[in-house]
Amino acid sequence: MVSDPHVAVAGAMASEVAIMLKTRNISVVPVVDDHRTRRFLGTLSDRDLVTRCLAEGKHPWHTRADTLMRTNSPVVDPDQELEGYRIRMDLDPSESHLRPTITVVDGDRRVLGFISHPEQVEGVEIVWG
Repeated sequence: MVSDPHVAVAGAMASEVAIMLKTRNISVVPVVDDHRTRRFLGTLSDRDLVTRCLAEGKHPWHTRADTLMRTNSPVVDPDQELEGYRIRMDLDPSESHLRPTITVVDGDRRVLGFISHPEQVEGVEIVWG
């Protein structure tokens, strides 16, 4: 788990998120309400920026992160036992590019950590369906 991960603010423009992903050399980021409270809203990947923004003709300088993010990303609390944890990836046929992630949040849904490759965590099962 990455503690205190980089996050994107809901009101950030897609272009700003793309620059952050490039400069930080990451491909997925939790989206939060603001930098102070860091309440989790969803996740946004580099692929989402392409398929949900550029490919749909939206302008990255005028499209907010919260309009592109995925809201069905798995979350766990910091004490969650991951042995036997299942991530269900319900796929739309057009979204075969999805990659599972897990965001670690506290009781107020503030982002504490991020697991970008849960398939590498012993005991976690990814179910594609």
